[in-house]
Amino acid sequence: MSDADDAVAAALDAFQRRVLPDDVLDHRTDPSLAESLLSALVEQLARYADRHGLDVHDTLEELQQLGIDRSGTETDLVHNFRLGAQVQFRRREAAAGTEPQEPPWRGFITALREAPGGDARCTIRVPAIAGAVHAAASELEPADPLLPVATRTVGAVHHARDAEKTLRVLAAWLKRNADTIPVTYAEKLDDLGRLAEALASWSGGTTEGIVRHLLADVSGASQQAAANGPQPAPVARLAATGFPEGPTPIRPPDPSTVTRLPDRSKRRPRRL
Repeated sequence: MSDADDAVAAALDAFQRRVLPDDVLDHRTDPSLAESLLSALVEQLARYADRHGLDVHDTLEELQQLGIDRSGTETDLVHNFRLGAQVQFRRREAAAGTEPQEPPWRGFITALREAPGGDARCTIRVPAIAGAVHAAASELEPADPLLPVATRTVGAVHHARDAEKTLRVLAAWLKRNADTIPVTYAEKLDDLGRLAEALASWSGGTTEGIVRHLLADVSGASQQAAANGPQPAPVARLAATGFPEGPTPIRPPDPSTVTRLPDRSKRRPRRL
């Protein structure tokens, strides 16, 4: 059982003790009880959020869409994905004597376009890979979302897209302030390491690879800014304006420049 599963089970333990103090059943061994407790807990969490002015509507909608995506049968592989959806490439049978890619390549959709036959073409940003990847919707499936990452300087980051954007902002800030070393430098450097490690583990890459791609992007942005004059590069403007919000669709590149995945072996659910 993962750390996240342990935390959820502990939360259900506490919730069951409060709402069913005399019940002799245990949600860990009774699936029907577990389903009822989960439904009640989610409903109470939504009400709690409303009473305290907390916005969880996007999260609930994502859960609904995730359930729809995962309810499709193997004979119907075309999903109604949306911009920003966190997805993974469907596992292919590994060659004899080799292990499949674990975890599978994961990323988030940055652009969508229609294709003949109704199988949408998706542009996916895979943080573990330099460059955008193109794939048909039928080659993808919903991925387990990136677990929240707690940082000291930018708060909690909940989505792979936001984690990568925040990493770019942090990398740009660290590059600009490398000579002066402000008091928050160490904290931001630590946050960059935490986010890079979490994003690498989720997307199927390495921490070193994530950081290398980031540094290359930041250096490229700096060189482009110097060539274009004094106007700050986009990543610097992001750093100056704070935490970026929302997905930014990108135009699919020319087919000749599309990055292919490395050849490695390998809309709404029922309401709770």
